[in-house]
Amino acid sequence: MKARRSYYHDESQETQEIFWPSFTDMMSMMVLVMIFIAILAYVQSIYNAYDQAQIKRELGQVAEVKKHISDLIQKQLEENVGKDKIIRGPNNTISVEGNILFDTGSAEISAKGKQVLDPLADALAAIIEEKDMSQYLYIILIEGHTDSVPYDNWSLSTQRAVAVVDYLGKANPKLAKKEYAQYLAATGYSEYKPIEKGNSSEALQKNRRISFQIILDDDKWQSKLKEIVEQ
Repeated sequence: MKARRSYYHDESQETQEIFWPSFTDMMSMMVLVMIFIAILAYVQSIYNAYDQAQIKRELGQVAEVKKHISDLIQKQLEENVGKDKIIRGPNNTISVEGNILFDTGSAEISAKGKQVLDPLADALAAIIEEKDMSQYLYIILIEGHTDSVPYDNWSLSTQRAVAVVDYLGKANPKLAKKEYAQYLAATGYSEYKPIEKGNSSEALQKNRRISFQIILDDDKWQSKLKEIVEQ
């Protein structure tokens, strides 16, 4: 008698197909990922370099605006009083000797001083009207300075600065209007900002002066830089 064969289905013995990527496929994928990251880094470096170039250009333009305005004021004053009477100080401040604009101990502008300030008023109005410059401009600060000879130097220096601003508005009525006058200001420093040490007559004469300082609007040009960075 033949032995009966027993057939049964054992699911535990069923062959299962397992799909794992080959080592070559994994390496290829890693290389592609690394290339993609490298491309992103390269593109980012291009954008960063572009932003930095823009920032440098913007900062250069801001510095050039301040220098250009000071140059215009200096040129205008030199044409009327001579180069030897004009001093360029720190921060591109332009100073004209006080005895050119005022008599000794006086805060009233002299006839000679009016002749100097008349064309300067026109130059300042033109500067304010030039949008490439005024967009960064905050204040053209007129500073009064005295020598160290005992006197009411705080009052004298301040009164002289105010007298200059007031006369500029008379010399060119535009400067008395709000849209122009907002760019002008006056202050007095008494004897405490000398540009020449000592008590010689020459030092005292140089320290008696009216200065024009250009102050730029930080909010305007810093906002421009912020826009560049956030692009």
